[in-house]
Amino acid sequence: MDGVSQALADHSVLVTGATGFVGRSVLAGLLQFGAKPVGWVRSPPVPNLDPRIGFAKVDLVKDELDPLLQAMKPAAIIHCAGCTFAEETQAGKAHLFQSNLTATIRLISAVSRLPNPVRLVVVSSAAIWAPMTEGQAAIDETHPIRPVASYGVSKAAATVFALAEASLKDLDLAVAVPFNVIGPGQPSRLVPQVMIDQLRADAAKITVTAGAVRDWVDVRDVAAALIALCVRNGPRGLFNIASGRGVEVADLLAALCRIGGWQPFVHPAQCNTTSTLRRSIGDPRRLMAATGWAPNYTLEESLTDMILGAHP
Repeated sequence: MDGVSQALADHSVLVTGATGFVGRSVLAGLLQFGAKPVGWVRSPPVPNLDPRIGFAKVDLVKDELDPLLQAMKPAAIIHCAGCTFAEETQAGKAHLFQSNLTATIRLISAVSRLPNPVRLVVVSSAAIWAPMTEGQAAIDETHPIRPVASYGVSKAAATVFALAEASLKDLDLAVAVPFNVIGPGQPSRLVPQVMIDQLRADAAKITVTAGAVRDWVDVRDVAAALIALCVRNGPRGLFNIASGRGVEVADLLAALCRIGGWQPFVHPAQCNTTSTLRRSIGDPRRLMAATGWAPNYTLEESLTDMILGAHP
């Protein structure tokens, strides 16, 4: 990643979903590389963000994007915006597809009409992948796209559209596929933040999903990967962002308790998730080979920073 600073210095980089969990870390990382980040948000930006970051209120589903992009002239766009959760109702599913598919279609279509090429990185999700097979060590980018829930379906549709448009229109585009993103600032409904909140409230009532294995990757490492991918004329196609290592949810809980000094009574038989995925581990070697990226944060460091409330 040595050439990233030189490639991005003083260049305008647009980040959609800029005040979200991943978007905030991307903005911070872009500043470190000397870029000029601009964030698009659906609502006013949260307080105390760096004054060097420009913000605009933009609705990717409703607003006219062509004039906004033509006026801004970004060198690159990192598309982090999207919805990660909705009720399993007709209205909830419609919201998922508007936020994840329609917004992506409209953004890519607007980018394709710009007079000059723009590097575009679309953020997908490991939820697009089919369940791992028995004995499979990790999921690489040749793994079948076959999601098992509405969120994954909406992200898979956006992913397939992005790849098809990139091929059809020769767009300078990559799709990043993060696995289980953790770290400071994680939304409270996600693991492990939900575990931390429960341990603080009542350690005697914590529950775990027995046997569930996930690939945990720090949000700051995810941001670094997205920034590495946003260099103009960079590698194209699908890229997993993962540690390459699977850790059981029960072991994650044990690490939290060791770091935070909690002594919980664990109820392994009580399952608080509807996920049918027992194992989800990513193979990041394609990303590493293409960009030189590698994860910097250990699981221990990520969990410690979450418990301490460190800033992303």
